[in-house]
Amino acid sequence: TPETSFRLTQRSGTYPERALLFAILRRLPELKPYQKALEVAMADYAHKGFHNWAKRYYESEVLRCNRQTKGAYLQFMLEEVSQRLQEEKQGSPLLTRLIEHLEKIKTNNYKLIRNSQLIWELRMTFAQISVDLLKPDFVIMDEFQRFRYLIDSDPHTETGLLTERFFNSEQVRILLLSATPYKMYSTLEEIDELSTDEHYSEFLKVTGFLSATLEEELRFREIWRNYSVKLRTYIAGDTAIVEAKNAAEEALFAKISRTERISANCAADLIDDSLNAELTPTEADIRAYVDGQKLVEAMGVKHNLPVDYVKSSPYLLSFMRSGYKFKRDVIRFFKRNPDQVNLAKSKYLWLERNQIERFAKLEPNNARLKYLEELAFRQNAARLLWVPPSLPYYELSGPFKGTEGFSKFLIFSSWEMVPRMLSTLLSYESERLNATQLLGRTEQRDRTARYFTDGTKKRYPAARMNFNLRLGEPQGMNLFCLLYPAKRLADCFDPVDVLNRRPNLQQLENEIEGKIKELLSELDHLEGPGSDKGWYYLAPMLLDEPNYVREWLEQGKSLAEYEDFENEDEGKKGRGQKGFLAHLEQLTNLLQDPDLNLGRKPADLHKVLTDMVLGSPAICMMRTYDRLGGGYEINKPSQLGKIFINRMNTPESTAVIEVCYGESSDRAHWKNLLRYGKEGNLQAVFDEYAHLILQSPGLARAENRIEQLHQFILESMNVYTASYGVDTFNNFKNRVQDKKGKPVNIRTHFAVAFTKSEGGVNKGENRRKAVRNSFNSPFRPFVLATTSIGQEGLDFHFYCRKVVHWNLPSNPIDLEQREGRINRYKCLAIRENIARRYGHITFSEDIWTEMFDHALRKEKAEQVSELVPFWVITPAEETVAIRRIVPMYAFSRDVSAYRRLIKILAHYRITLGHARQEELLEYLFTNHNEEDLQDLFLNLSPFYSQTPCHKSSRTFPLDS
Repeated sequence: TPETSFRLTQRSGTYPERALLFAILRRLPELKPYQKALEVAMADYAHKGFHNWAKRYYESEVLRCNRQTKGAYLQFMLEEVSQRLQEEKQGSPLLTRLIEHLEKIKTNNYKLIRNSQLIWELRMTFAQISVDLLKPDFVIMDEFQRFRYLIDSDPHTETGLLTERFFNSEQVRILLLSATPYKMYSTLEEIDELSTDEHYSEFLKVTGFLSATLEEELRFREIWRNYSVKLRTYIAGDTAIVEAKNAAEEALFAKISRTERISANCAADLIDDSLNAELTPTEADIRAYVDGQKLVEAMGVKHNLPVDYVKSSPYLLSFMRSGYKFKRDVIRFFKRNPDQVNLAKSKYLWLERNQIERFAKLEPNNARLKYLEELAFRQNAARLLWVPPSLPYYELSGPFKGTEGFSKFLIFSSWEMVPRMLSTLLSYESERLNATQLLGRTEQRDRTARYFTDGTKKRYPAARMNFNLRLGEPQGMNLFCLLYPAKRLADCFDPVDVLNRRPNLQQLENEIEGKIKELLSELDHLEGPGSDKGWYYLAPMLLDEPNYVREWLEQGKSLAEYEDFENEDEGKKGRGQKGFLAHLEQLTNLLQDPDLNLGRKPADLHKVLTDMVLGSPAICMMRTYDRLGGGYEINKPSQLGKIFINRMNTPESTAVIEVCYGESSDRAHWKNLLRYGKEGNLQAVFDEYAHLILQSPGLARAENRIEQLHQFILESMNVYTASYGVDTFNNFKNRVQDKKGKPVNIRTHFAVAFTKSEGGVNKGENRRKAVRNSFNSPFRPFVLATTSIGQEGLDFHFYCRKVVHWNLPSNPIDLEQREGRINRYKCLAIRENIARRYGHITFSEDIWTEMFDHALRKEKAEQVSELVPFWVITPAEETVAIRRIVPMYAFSRDVSAYRRLIKILAHYRITLGHARQEELLEYLFTNHNEEDLQDLFLNLSPFYSQTPCHKSSRTFPLDS
């Protein structure tokens, strides 16, 4: 890769690189006497990694390559390395200097003596051999901006020589791919701060790099300079600008092509900012600022409290960490003056633990937060455990009624305290809404549920679905209704048939119940006196083929491994696994009993089995895998069912089910969960999610795509909650007075933070990956709050079409990049439009693929690019849009700043490649109307420049 082959800035490289060097060099006859010294030199300071795996791994890789080439690999490498090491460099051959260095290590009792220059020369030698060996015809370098150092490399350096050798070969064709090959826009503030115009300098470097010769580069610069001069002096009616623009466009088009969504002039505008709000400051906003400013003055600090802090977060001192100067000043002052600590006491600056403990309503104390809460908890969001499907197979009902068009929220802020604040307060509010609803019921009024557990009591409400034993007897046998992938029950519902016929839910349930009654007649001989609940979980198995059931039971033991991934208590996990295995053993004994008698069928058996058909996670996922070519899987649906139980067993999920259907005992909760799955169209949810995952690069055609799909879904459904330490005044007071005091922990689940400060490096990266995958699943979290870390290179578009700009960026490109996280291929807005327009077609097998295929044929009737319908959609009435939400305080600078950003965003492409873009735009805005500016856009799209209806004009509509 460019990163390893060209970039040789680290003199000694990485220990895996040196392990490969060692595997080759140790075979040179001249180095045979120095094996131990060579190993010391190559291990360098990375003893553990080098000796634990790298040395062994690369030795095996060298042997493998040699076997595959029948000895040619080592023969070539040893001859090539030996020849190059004996070439004269720096006054003597590299081999001579290497042997001299190894002699020093040998005489030093094999203790390391570093020589980074020597190792760097060895790495360069191997890199040159690698580049010479590549000999490609066609090279694609994706995300080229990551390898910008190739452009900057000095041709007289070794890195520059490698780059020249690779890029200037006449046999090689190279395609560089990047949405941002250079900085797209530099503000005047950035230019002044950096003392350079990054956009202009990077543009010239890239175009120079793409020029085959110096003469070509100079010719391009002359054409571009002529256009730039005319653009800065352009007056209405001047025809010379058209000639200069066309010449510049042709010259740039020879090097760069760019097809953007806005260049598709048939595209609907997918950005809707109608939810923007100019908010009236609340009394709490003002009091928070006044109390904060009084504190600043009392401490004698020279600066004022930044107003943007108060606009961005309530309870400032609770959410600020010591990375903020204001918080450091507060800590430092009261550490020195602990007797004055009450000066910092304010209900507007600190959260109160007692309020949280008793599930009291925490006042937003911030107009932005108040508005966000109103938006986030619309459409019954606190009662939803997953995003309803874009194409339900039958009408949504129960808690999902009226939730069409539901979306997750992606929130960007400039301040790192904001993601912590939003994730904790929104999650707390979600938990509080359901907990207080339960506690308000008659049967609950005597309960004293508390938010904090302090390790002495369980969270409220307690988990209902457990494989518990009572006096050695299994108590959760009915949970197999959620785990067993019943084949004959699965056959009772065909999504394609239902979509083509369009029965309502009641009609569909009646049809399925009729089929189930017919199936159950096969088991009439097992019915005896007395009621028997065993029918619920045994009937589906007794209806299936004995060999299928036997195979499922044999693999069933492995399901014990999926016992609550988040439970780190090995004792509890072990008891859970033991309980599950006891249930499985009893199930096996019952099914193998030749004298099995079940008693009377429960009165609701047909209804419960119907709910299983439509709402069992195992049955639904089995159908999904089957339609994707995986057949009726036995293991995978049950594994997912087990993790589904874990996820639905959390107090948050348990509360949702009990609020929706009334508090239930452990014996009935599983029935309510099946009903919830039915009313929430769980089958359609899984089908849509699987379709999205299979769009991942390399997965759609992979031989093991079902296995990879399954592993991805398992990982995304694992429960990863996090708690954030939040400061309170009492804890702060104790700390500054040298008493015990620590922050209180608030759980995050409904909303989560995506920031840099997530534990250590590896732990933080793993946490961020888990958060990203969970947010890109249909399940909670429903809100992700982030900073600039989530702004570039990450996708959050699967289930989110609402982006909130909590703080406005100074550069308009940042606004565009933020929205680009959810405005992507087959994003939620696109899928909802496709489902609305083409959900009525006749389907045959793969619902989502067929809808997009139909949309492609339908919307390609006009001459448009294949961005349609995957990235953009043609205009229609009631188009589903991506919602841009900017909560601004009325009469604040944010209002004018937003208008400026949007205006620049619509026109900055005119200034691409020009110096001091902001000044140029101001000149154009002042002297020209919208129609004049239309003619100044460059069109670098190969499609639209060649399509007859576009060829005569390379202009395209402005972004809105």
